[in-house]
This record gives sequence, C-alpha cells and structure tokens, in this order.
Amino acid sequence: MITVAYSLVTYEVSSLSPATCEHCLAAIRSELIQVPGIVGVDVTPERSRVSVLTGGPVDQGLVQEAFAAAGCGVVDL
Repeated sequence: MITVAYSLVTYEVSSLSPATCEHCLAAIRSELIQVPGIVGVDVTPERSRVSVLTGGPVDQGLVQEAFAAAGCGVVDL
C-alpha cells in the first residue's frame, strides 16, 4: 500500500495583481511546477496569492529560486 500526503501552501506575492499578464502568470506556474515535490500550482492574481500543492517535502530554497526566476517578489516564504 502506498500512502501519499499532500499539503497546500499559499504564498503572498508582492508583484502579482489583477493586471498581471497571462505570460507572467504562466511563467510563475512553469517555474514552480519544476520544483521537486510540487505537484500543482494555482495562481490567484486578484488576491496576490500563489498556492502550491506538494506531494512530499519541498526545499524552500528551490521555491524561492523559482519565484525569483519568474520575476516575483514573495512576501511570505
């Protein structure tokens, strides 16, 4: 039997707003989904939030690097 525990973590992103273009939203999703352990990404520009679904431990340093690569400033990490 295999048991997988999922966790949902939400980050406040300072550079995210309702005016953020689709290209930038796609960049955020693309960078984060490449981080080992992240299995899903939901971007909510109206609330300046990015939620990630993890399927195990995730290196927060890699998450921070992914946000930086997407050009985002994270308030909560």
